[in-house]
Amino acid sequence: MLKKIFVLLWISSLLLSGCAADNLDISGNNSKVRTIRDYEGTTVRIPEKAKRILTLSLGFDVMTLGMVQPERLVAVHQTAPDPGISWIVEESEKIPVKLYLYPFETVLKLKPDLIIASTWTKPEMIQGYRDLGFSVIVCKGPDTVAEVKNTVLMIADAVGEQEAGMNVINEMDRQLNEISATLQKRTDPIPVGMLVSQMTSYGGKGCMFDELCGKARISNGIAKMGLYNGQFVPKELVVACDPDFFMVSAPRKMVTEASRNFQKEYFNDPALQGLRGLNNITPIPDRYLYSATQNCVYAIKGIANAAYGNVFDMSSEKLIKGY
Repeated sequence: MLKKIFVLLWISSLLLSGCAADNLDISGNNSKVRTIRDYEGTTVRIPEKAKRILTLSLGFDVMTLGMVQPERLVAVHQTAPDPGISWIVEESEKIPVKLYLYPFETVLKLKPDLIIASTWTKPEMIQGYRDLGFSVIVCKGPDTVAEVKNTVLMIADAVGEQEAGMNVINEMDRQLNEISATLQKRTDPIPVGMLVSQMTSYGGKGCMFDELCGKARISNGIAKMGLYNGQFVPKELVVACDPDFFMVSAPRKMVTEASRNFQKEYFNDPALQGLRGLNNITPIPDRYLYSATQNCVYAIKGIANAAYGNVFDMSSEKLIKGY
């Protein structure tokens, strides 16, 4: 209660100083306002055609840019220019503001007429933006391909680009059918792959990575050992699994020295020596390993190629757009 009173007092001070008056008009330059119900069931008033959109994650930047031109986003995530993790390198060049965090002061200056948050966003942050008068919709942070599609359609509705959203879904389905048809022809044993990530509790049952492995015809070693996403992956279970190959992050320009040393230290552990997978440590771009957008179809292909060789031609890989 005290926190809410503080926020309201802060808003009042901004209004009195004339610093935030423009931000509290959710319609911005739009003459029409409509209401939608977001993933959490909250009814939100939004512009008919938002022109100053802010999403609160790289993944939602990717989804949104699949349906709107870059000029309609006021900022993108700081990692958007990094091809190792991002699908929107080219698009991000047209958006000057790059953010890692999204503090209230910065958002006030950006004057978004629509904020797109996820179920992974802290609830107090979402409420803070709403207390400031911004239109905030919450969409599901996807853990499955089906949830990616649902989130794409919700964002498409929020930005007033329903047709573009359906075009994105159609392209996803086309590639998913291609993947399924190609991999169903294989008769060789399904290989077991083990993800080695600095997020040592990521990759088990119930996460997007597990879904991607299944669709890539790979047995996810973490899930195979009975672990769910969020559970720590102990080395004893890695030894018990004895995977056919290890999946690691490919080198990136924006990673720290500590990140580069992590893999070396991990695989030098005496407990792992003798595992067959040590002869097949496969670097995979992070944009595949941590993909929860419409471009997850390329992630499935990339992970399958890591296991089977160049099964899929990736030369045409690009941001999937509906316009």
